[in-house]
Amino acid sequence: MDSYKAIWNHVLDYIHASAEFSTATFSIWFKELELEGLTESYAYISAKEYYKSEFVFKMYYKQLQSAIFEILGARVELVLLARDLHSKKMQEIQSEHQKKGILPADAFCKESAGPAFAAEEDLSEEEKKQIREPVGTLIKTEIPGKEYTFENFIVGDTNRMAHDACLAIAKNPAEVWNPLFLHSPSGMGKTHLLYAISNEIIKHNPQKQIQYVRGEDFSNQLIDSLVQKKPMHYFRERYRNVDVLLVDDIQFIAGKESTQQEFFHTFDTLFQFHKQIIITSDRPPRDLKPLSDRLRNRFESGLTVDIQPPELELRIAIASSKAKALGLEIPDSVLLYIADNIKSSIRQLEGVIKSLHGYSQILGKQVDMDLAKQCLHDMVSEKSVDQMVEKTFDRVCEKYKVSVQDLTSRRRQANIVIARHVATYILRQLSEMSSVEIARYFSQDHTSILSAIKNVEKKIEDNPVFEEEVTRLMREIRE
Repeated sequence: MDSYKAIWNHVLDYIHASAEFSTATFSIWFKELELEGLTESYAYISAKEYYKSEFVFKMYYKQLQSAIFEILGARVELVLLARDLHSKKMQEIQSEHQKKGILPADAFCKESAGPAFAAEEDLSEEEKKQIREPVGTLIKTEIPGKEYTFENFIVGDTNRMAHDACLAIAKNPAEVWNPLFLHSPSGMGKTHLLYAISNEIIKHNPQKQIQYVRGEDFSNQLIDSLVQKKPMHYFRERYRNVDVLLVDDIQFIAGKESTQQEFFHTFDTLFQFHKQIIITSDRPPRDLKPLSDRLRNRFESGLTVDIQPPELELRIAIASSKAKALGLEIPDSVLLYIADNIKSSIRQLEGVIKSLHGYSQILGKQVDMDLAKQCLHDMVSEKSVDQMVEKTFDRVCEKYKVSVQDLTSRRRQANIVIARHVATYILRQLSEMSSVEIARYFSQDHTSILSAIKNVEKKIEDNPVFEEEVTRLMREIRE
């Protein structure tokens, strides 16, 4: 028993030194735990009271297991014991384990690797309350996008590999490719695939814990926890106690050191426990800058799949499928016209079909070529997004005597900053791109884009000469 005590003291010292839990949490839930027995496969740990045993099992099983691994160098399953239970069944198990020399006389446990349970009627009202309402229980996020499935994802040559990889993972999480890293420009169907994975897993394995988060939201939630001085284990439990983690737009954690560090440990914890990780980005890992090398290496350790812009046939198929889903009849010639003019984004292509549906209902007329041209003109001014960006960059760079490389860099020289802000403002005014989509062209996050737009709006309000300057640029770009 002295050797057990020595081992356990090292484990507790390790947990306390990790600073993962507050002093209060450590004192309440860990300090009174004792190591009762140890075999090659199991560690028997006791809590003084039943409700503490169950709470620790529910909330801190993985942290305890990890700490024991760090001290012993061996992976063991945990059996949580409750020293205050004396049921006949517990006594029978106690006797059996005593014969094997595993447990001392006053230890009680369940045969399986779980906490000791008693009938609810044997517990006090306070104990029942503790069990029913544990503090910091894992929050299972409601995954958005229930309408997005593999069945309604249109497959073509440019996205087939991504589709097949995601479907294989949905059928066997963590058994084929882990992690999976999908990258493409915005609007290529990455988020649809993440939702489809989630919906497929929930359909066949509803007991699986799935967490979806955008890279920007992960960062904001971490900042919120730090600013409000919330116990960090609540944040960590949300992302580390899951079976599948879906992270959309991971590029938004690049350059955020604390967020990267936290995500690195989250990634390693999940990977170590054989949990599935799927990540999307607007660029491959090698182009995520500034990103720590250790995170980049983790991202590249699994399967990386590039989704290319859809070919013409796929764009037609997507437009046709979306129209049918809306009950909208579109002639083949109009479908071809739409697909031939919207090349860079599936999301934008779907947006055109939705707009046509709206026009058709409001005007009370069938979709024809004239209606399609009017819709496209209103949405993209008969210019593709990429053409709009290219022309904007050319005119702004010429006006402010900077290069495109300067415009898309992080340099803070005054003339470069104003040129970058003006280009951002013009793109927001002349295109249907969101701040997130605009950010991709500047290697920025969308909050920087919103800030730049506000700066230009303020300067336009205060300076009529600057307003005329920007207006003239926009007029030239429209022509």
